[in-house]
Amino acid sequence: MAVLLVALAGCSTPTRPADGVGGSALLESYDRADRVAMPELAGERVDGDGRFSLTELRGKVVVVNAWASWCGPCRAEAPGLSRVHEDLRGEGLRVVGVNADVSVGDARAFEKDAKLVYPSLHDPQGRQLLRLPRGVVNTAGYPFTIIVDTEGRIAATRIGAIGEAELKRLVMPLLPTRQRASRQPRLRAPCPRASVPGRAS
Repeated sequence: MAVLLVALAGCSTPTRPADGVGGSALLESYDRADRVAMPELAGERVDGDGRFSLTELRGKVVVVNAWASWCGPCRAEAPGLSRVHEDLRGEGLRVVGVNADVSVGDARAFEKDAKLVYPSLHDPQGRQLLRLPRGVVNTAGYPFTIIVDTEGRIAATRIGAIGEAELKRLVMPLLPTRQRASRQPRLRAPCPRASVPGRAS
């Protein structure tokens, strides 16, 4: 019973992810000048397919989602995370999970049931998350999400389940393809020449 109570205490949000904008305590976005570096996260994958390192994804927008199999909100948001990963993969986005389950078997069962299409690190003792800069996000409850820009800096954090529409709204401006498009100068259409009376055009 004590273990169950601890597990339930870790779930900080209702089971239905919200697509609306969270309050200031739930959602934080950072201007470029205020972003801090995301620390390296590395370790064994939940699915047993070797090791994973966050630095391998430098140059891409990375959505880091902390989850546990016993967390209802984690289960609710997982399908949306998979869809965002697939929809925006071609534009330079990747989703990565950080799993808190003590039993890797429970975590693997979750991945299979939810049909996750992105890898997760197994972090049962929370050592990976302890590397996060102090005050960036409260790591006591699950789930929470950290959005990392292409330069490896923390661009936004979300405590609680994140909806698919909200996640896309946060990551779209950071995508390499969108940034290149916004930097390209707009070409002006040539002005028509004014006709002069008596002169053939």
